[in-house]
Amino acid sequence: MNDIKNIENTLVKMIDLLRLSGVDNWADALKLISQELATRPKQVASKILSMYGGMGSLNDVILYRDGQPLSKENTEFDDLRTSLYDLCQKLARLGCR
Repeated sequence: MNDIKNIENTLVKMIDLLRLSGVDNWADALKLISQELATRPKQVASKILSMYGGMGSLNDVILYRDGQPLSKENTEFDDLRTSLYDLCQKLARLGCR
């Protein structure tokens, strides 16, 4: 599977987890950006990477439901977030395959 498809699949899973937890602003942002992936992969990879820095960034997202942190979902989300970062780094650096 190529990098673009892996990024797409990772984004879908992240969006689902964000929606489950009611973090719709991040879910909407990732959904919008995913729609550009097929036509502008390197630009999208760079845009995603820019979401990882600073206060209020994608790194700061913690999933909750009814005021309680979702342990299993947060672990999965963290793994997906790391995977997305690595895939986008590779795509931005090497170009799409």
